[in-house]
Amino acid sequence: MVTRITNTMLSNTLLSNLSLNLNRLDKLQNQMSTGRKYGHISDDPSALIYGQAARNKLARLSHYQSSVETAQSWLTQAEAGVMELNKVIGTVYEELVSAGSVKTDQDKQNLAMVIKQMQDHYVDTLNTAFGDRFVFGGYNTPGDWATGHDPVVKPFTVVDALNTRTGRVEPMLHFNGFNISQYDKWTTEDFKDGPDPMTADFLVLQQLMNDVLHFDVGPGISMPVTQNGIDIVFFVTKADDEFGTPIVRNTWDLLQEVYLAVNGDDSTDPPTPPKTTDELTKLIGLVQGAQNHLLTRTAEIGGRQRRLELLDARYQQDNINYESMRSDAEDADMAEVIMYLKMAETVYQAALSAGARIIQPTLMDFLR
Repeated sequence: MVTRITNTMLSNTLLSNLSLNLNRLDKLQNQMSTGRKYGHISDDPSALIYGQAARNKLARLSHYQSSVETAQSWLTQAEAGVMELNKVIGTVYEELVSAGSVKTDQDKQNLAMVIKQMQDHYVDTLNTAFGDRFVFGGYNTPGDWATGHDPVVKPFTVVDALNTRTGRVEPMLHFNGFNISQYDKWTTEDFKDGPDPMTADFLVLQQLMNDVLHFDVGPGISMPVTQNGIDIVFFVTKADDEFGTPIVRNTWDLLQEVYLAVNGDDSTDPPTPPKTTDELTKLIGLVQGAQNHLLTRTAEIGGRQRRLELLDARYQQDNINYESMRSDAEDADMAEVIMYLKMAETVYQAALSAGARIIQPTLMDFLR
C-alpha cells in the first residue's frame, strides 16, 4: 500500500526538523558562550551535583588557604621579634663578659649604659606589632586592655611599683596592667601551685599565660600564631643550691639585675659599687639561660611555619584536584563544541536549502 504524501505533511516535517536543528544549535551555542556543558539541572542532574560538591570543597579550601597565609604572616613577625630579643640578650651577654675583664668601676659603668639601652629595647621589642596589632600581647592584640579606648596602651610597660622583696619602689615590668616582676625568682613548684598570699594574682597570671591567638588552618586544626609575652619573658634555670632547684626567672628583671651589678646601685644607702668579676661571672650563666630559652621559642615558631608550609602545599594540590573534578563535571570541551556546532550549522543550512526547493513550488506550478 502506497501512502499518499501531501504538501502539508512535507511542510510539517520540514518545520519539525528545522526546530530540532535549531534546538541543537541553541544548546551548542550556549555551551560555547558560557563554557559550561549544561545550562539547566535537568540536563544532567548527577554531573551538576558532582560539580557543586567540588565547588563547595573549593570554597572551603579557599578559606583555609587564606587562614594559612595570614597565619604565616603572623608567625614571620613573631619570629622576627623573638630573634631580635635574642640579639638584645646576646649584646647584654657580650657587655657582661667585657665588664668582667675591665679594671675600673668607671669602665664598668660605661658598659652598663649599653646594657640599660638594651633593657629598654627589650621592652620595645616585646611590643612588636603586626600592622596595628601586638604579636606578644596574648588576646590583647589591639593594645586597649587597660583603658578600653584610645590612646592605645601597649601590652608591656615599665611602671614604678613597690618591690615586696626589697621594700622599695622600683621599676617593674607590667603585662596588660599586671605586675609580672613580682614573680621573678620563683621555684617551679610556686608556679605550679601558687603561694597562699598571692593566689588570686597568680590565677590571673596563669590565665594570661594561656592567652594566644589561634587560627583555624584546616578541618579541626587550630594553630597558635602568636607567642604569649609571658612565655617569652619567663624562663627556667637552676638555683646554686645543692639540689639544683628549678627557678623561674623573669628576663627583664634579670637584665635589671645585670645592669645594677655592672653599674652599681645608687639608690641604696650607702650606694652599692659595681660587682666584682667573680660575682659578674655568676650572672653569665643566667644570661645564657635566657638566650637558650629564646632559641627554643624560635625553634617552636619555625616548626609551626614548617607545618604551615606543608599545609599550604597540600592545599595547592587539593585545589588542583578539586578544580579538575569541577571542570570534568561542568566545563565544556571547546574543541568538541566548535566541531559539533559547525556540523549543526551545516545540517541546518542544508535543511533550509532542501526545504526551500521542495516547498516553494505550488499546485499551479506542478500542473503547468
